[in-house]
Amino acid sequence: MIRSCRSLTIAVPCLLVFVILAGCAPPFPKETLDKVNRNISFQELKKEPEKFKGALVMLGGMIVGSKNAKEGTLIEILQKPLDSSGSPLQTDLTEGRFLIQSDTFLDPAVYHEGRLITVVAEVIGRKELPLDDIMYVYPLLIVKDLHLWEPSPGPQFFFGIGVTHHL
Repeated sequence: MIRSCRSLTIAVPCLLVFVILAGCAPPFPKETLDKVNRNISFQELKKEPEKFKGALVMLGGMIVGSKNAKEGTLIEILQKPLDSSGSPLQTDLTEGRFLIQSDTFLDPAVYHEGRLITVVAEVIGRKELPLDDIMYVYPLLIVKDLHLWEPSPGPQFFFGIGVTHHL
């Protein structure tokens, strides 16, 4: 009995560390991330997208809208800063909007308004579209890889003995 308790005492913390570290892993393969130009800020990209044509960047934010056409899907994203794992931060901070274009159909029921997304994409230029009463200049990117983030209610650890009731 004592021997099995010691095994559990060692196994449970190791498993917990593994789960935590797995949750912090970047959503893209290392080979993809190695090609990303991390010296391009979103502010620079928004100001002069043509200057960075052909560069691979990693950006993320919240999906504002998506539109499908025969040439693929165009998704409008409200830029957000990324954390160390590449996940968009839950913040009101933003430096603007950008567009990603995918050659494949991305279902709007999945890629819908409010979802958090991170993309690795190639800069192809700019696109000017109406945004309310103004013409807005968006950096335009072609998707190379993307990751949708699940909504996170935060860590949920429950300790103790007793009965709980969930509505």
